Formats: sequence, structure tokens, C-alpha cells
Amino acid sequence: MPLRPFKLPADLPVIIDLIPPTFQYPENEEWNVQADEMEGMVDTFKGVRRIWPLLRLIKLISPPMRDVLRGYIWEEDGKPVGLTNIMRQGATDRWYIGNVAVLPDYRRRGIARKLVEACVQYAREHGAKGITLDVVSGNLPAYTLYEQLGFDHYSSQSELMYEADGQVGEMPMPEGYEIRLMPMFDWKPRYELSKRVIPEAVQKYTPVEEGRFRQPLVVRWLMPIFWRATGTRPAAFGVFRAADQQLVATALITVRTRAGGTCNVSFILDPAHAVVAPALVRHALREIQQASPGRRIESAIPDYYGEVIAAALEAGFTRRWDHCTMGMLVE
Repeated sequence: MPLRPFKLPADLPVIIDLIPPTFQYPENEEWNVQADEMEGMVDTFKGVRRIWPLLRLIKLISPPMRDVLRGYIWEEDGKPVGLTNIMRQGATDRWYIGNVAVLPDYRRRGIARKLVEACVQYAREHGAKGITLDVVSGNLPAYTLYEQLGFDHYSSQSELMYEADGQVGEMPMPEGYEIRLMPMFDWKPRYELSKRVIPEAVQKYTPVEEGRFRQPLVVRWLMPIFWRATGTRPAAFGVFRAADQQLVATALITVRTRAGGTCNVSFILDPAHAVVAPALVRHALREIQQASPGRRIESAIPDYYGEVIAAALEAGFTRRWDHCTMGMLVE
């Protein structure tokens, strides 16, 4: 049978070799994954391979970790030609399908359908109540396929990029607010903020649950090792209302600690405090540039954070494309 599940760690070299050519789109080259993005993706999988013995042990200790890297490979003509992966969202019953990727010469043959169907079936068998995925807006064949499989388009996000040579000016936080570094595993304030601001229509498919934010002790112990192995380092910044110290916005940055790859930033914003968005975006940019200079910075911002998108574009980000976020509720 051409479809088979990942066999890890043996398949890690296969995945590393297959990712670059499957993320090329001859018919729409602006969707191509760029060289620095590819470096980061490949480096992550190489890091996973380096620490696999440790991951195997942790999978035995921590049940949520057992579903971090599941997936399927499609083989044809004696070689792997497509893959996809699926992972549980923390300690919840929600799952995410990523990297539905097929070599250009093997597309339009139903391979992507079989890969996604296999992921959906796996999630169903393991108690999923909801499954989500993303697709580039304009990729009509993929969008139509996911609709046919039962996914609904429930949200969108803008994929933005800040060029490596960009120069961002300082901007003070508005009066009555302060920004400071937050402990990486201080999950509860971010959980409460997300629960307050993420729209009900989005929470229908991806509810804000403690299990997505609270990390087990073994995971908190593992993550610094994982970051070191993959050449990354995260940091979280929070904007607080000075009067009562309520958290109103966050920026989570991930910087590269070795050559290659891109940096990343994501945001959460209470729209009642949209005035802080411009200063927060610029603060995050400056922190990234100081920690990891000379690299492009990516940010995927949901459309319900319109004030953040506007602030990012004003600060010098450019829009690459939009993503459609699609979800399926499992009975």
C-alpha cells in the first residue's frame, strides 16, 4: 500500500529530504517557501533527530507528548512523494493537520486527499472532537478538497514578513500601560486573556482550554533542550494596564540562535486596548533585531486582530498572502 504512517526516528531523514521540493509551487511561485524559511524547517527536524532518544523517553512519561509528531507518507514509483503530519493540541481533544505536501509532478492524483483522510481517521480513533488546518487563500484545489472532506472556513489570517534590513524606530507605550518580560511558562494570564478576546466563532473549532496553555512539568523540563537542539530561543512580553495590572496584550517572539532560518512573532490583543498595538509591534521587532540581527521576521496574524495587522504594516511588515483556517467538528 502506498500510504504508510511515519516510522520514527527512521523516517526523519526522509522527511528532511522531502520537505524542500514539496513546498514549491511552479504555478504560483509567490507561495514557494523561501530558502531561509526552509533552513529553519529542516533545522527543526534535524534537532528532533538529535534528541530523539530523550523524546522517546518523555513520550512514555507524558501521554500528551505521544501525539506530537504523527503523520503519513505516500510512496509511489519506489520513492516518497508526499507527506502530512497531525498533532494533538496540548492536553486537549483538538488536533491540527499541517504540512500537506506533495511533489509537484505527483499533484492532482488524489494523494493529498488520501493523506488528509488518514490524518482525520487517526484523530477520530484517538478521541478528537475537532480538527483544524490552514490553506493559502487562492489555493482553490486544496480549499475545495478540504471542503469536500467536511472542513469549514471559520477564520483567516494574514501572513506578514519584515525584511532583514528593516529599521524600526522606538515608540513608547501609551500612558497608563507598561510592557515587561513574562516567564515563558506563566500560562494562566495568557490563557485568561485568550479566553476573553478570541471570538466565539473561532472557539467553536479551537476552544481556549487550559490544556493548550498549561505545560506538564516534564515538557517544561524538555523545552530548553529542544530549543537548544533546534537553534531557537523564545521570549514572551506582556502589556499590562498600570491601574490594575491586567494583562491586555502579548507578543511571543522566537529568535534564531545560529545561522539560517527566520524569526517569528505572534500576538494576542484585547481590542478594548487597541491603542497599545503600534508600540507592542515595534517593541517586538526591536527585541528580535537585537537578539538575532540580519534575519527576516514572520508573523501570521488572525483577521480578528485587525489593529495588530494595521500596526504591523505601518511598522514596515509587508503582506505575503492570506491563510484560510478551516475546521471540522467530530461527532
